[in-house]
Amino acid sequence: MSSAFATSVALINAGDVRSLERSLNAKLVSPDERDENGQTLLMVAAQCGQLPIVEELIRQGADVHLEDLDNWSALLNASKEGYTDIVAELVLHNADIEHRDMGGWTALMWACYKGHTETAKFLLEQGAFPNVHDLNHMSCLIWAAGRGHHDIVADLLSYGAKVNSGDKYGTTPLVWACRRGFTGIVEMLLEAGANVDTAGMYSWTALIIATKGNFSDIVSMLLEYKPNVNAVDADGYAALAIACREGFTDIAVSLLNAGAYVNMHDRSGDTNLIHAAKGGNFSIVDVLLKKYADVDVQGMDRKTALYWAVEKGYNDIVRTILNANPNLELATKDGDTPLMKATRNRNMDIVQMLIDKKAKVSATDKRGDTALHIAMRARSKGIVEILLRNPKNSQLLYRPNRSNETPYNIDTSHQKSILAQIFGARRLNTNEDNENMLGYDLYSSALADILSEPSLSMPISVGLYARWGSGKSFLLGKLEEDMRSFAVQWMEPTFSFTWVLFCLVSFCSCMLGYGVLLATGQWLLGLSLGCGAFVLTYCVLYIVRYGSTHHDWNWAYKFCIQMENMLSSCKTVLQVMFCHPP
Repeated sequence: MSSAFATSVALINAGDVRSLERSLNAKLVSPDERDENGQTLLMVAAQCGQLPIVEELIRQGADVHLEDLDNWSALLNASKEGYTDIVAELVLHNADIEHRDMGGWTALMWACYKGHTETAKFLLEQGAFPNVHDLNHMSCLIWAAGRGHHDIVADLLSYGAKVNSGDKYGTTPLVWACRRGFTGIVEMLLEAGANVDTAGMYSWTALIIATKGNFSDIVSMLLEYKPNVNAVDADGYAALAIACREGFTDIAVSLLNAGAYVNMHDRSGDTNLIHAAKGGNFSIVDVLLKKYADVDVQGMDRKTALYWAVEKGYNDIVRTILNANPNLELATKDGDTPLMKATRNRNMDIVQMLIDKKAKVSATDKRGDTALHIAMRARSKGIVEILLRNPKNSQLLYRPNRSNETPYNIDTSHQKSILAQIFGARRLNTNEDNENMLGYDLYSSALADILSEPSLSMPISVGLYARWGSGKSFLLGKLEEDMRSFAVQWMEPTFSFTWVLFCLVSFCSCMLGYGVLLATGQWLLGLSLGCGAFVLTYCVLYIVRYGSTHHDWNWAYKFCIQMENMLSSCKTVLQVMFCHPP
């Protein structure tokens, strides 16, 4: 930079137009003097907002069209800084209003980006092109909408700016405005005909990006224009999934009322209910369940909404989901059930809730561990007591896992035995006011388990030592009942839809259809009745099985046992008939 140029710049910064005028008249410096970057005195004056100096330089013959090494002109400098009077002076002297810098930005784009409303309006009035794009295909409207310059957006739209023109990713001004929550601009763009379903970067639509920002007013506004509420982004998340994950209850309700799919999956298989349960969003879980969300869907790692709620320790959500009667035995990829997870987390309240809903204590994971194994390792006396509250579960104390460990062995390997504390904590003494039936149940269950040992030989004599008239004789009846229960419990089958059932139902349906055909001679009627009987039978069996497993219908449970016994017998007969003995 020459000393004359440096001196002139100092005069410009000080606003000393008289001294600069004397230097120009004395030819000490040229009006188009440049520094090493190609910047002229006129550019410096325009950038500093020195209108008198700009006027003097132009009067002295400064060229308004000159550019520096970055293609910047005096007009671009003035527009960027918002000096409308200088912009007007330069335009008056024929400065190129559409001149671009090396990034493709015009004076109008800089004014829109910086939010200089008066400058932008003046340039539009002078004929600046409102739909100009830079090298990244960003338009003036995109910058104004994305940065919240309401009045500039209004001016651009009135001068014909394209409302649906996107950047290089396809992101439109509407998406940009929704991203920052500029409600007034969104309303203006929608009234101007903005497309609500256009997707931009990461496949974000206006609805998805507004949901991400929790802008409920904008979401409600967008829903009035009937967008695709089930559109997904690049990660497979719909707007409802985002609302459920983040806990935006108002938005979730609005989306559901607008027709969003309740049971929609993302790419990992997680549903909206799983997202809400995982995030601990109780109110959204409640809303989804009232909309009949499927509680048994297994998502990532085969975890259900109930499992996630148990894992995170959300007791209120667990209680709400349990009221929807989910399948409590759906296991994760590691074989974990909700009861096992609650036991690992030492959450007694959730364990109690699951036990009350008939969760199976006998379920095992990949290691062969039951909830009782896990509770014994964790030394959780309270949970062990809950698990053993049903006398039938006491036989699980001797069930080995794959490492041949039993809960009983795990307990005895510790110096302080949990079982000794539980069984010894309640004495059979009717004089104690705090006595309850749990002590009797455990007592009779323990005796029944001992007496069911296969190595014992008949006859077996059992006696009770008690004071005369103490009323302990009823324990003999309980003991007999528990022994009978132990003896047949392992024999109770579980009803399932097998190929034997399929063949049996198909055969019966075909026979019915064939009988109708022989009786009426109408093959179409026979075919219809046969197919109808097949479908109806399967529907009835499904309802019965569902009632047995989810609602504890006693009649359905007994029917399922009888059906499975019958199918097992049929299977055995067929295996013998076709020389495939069991």
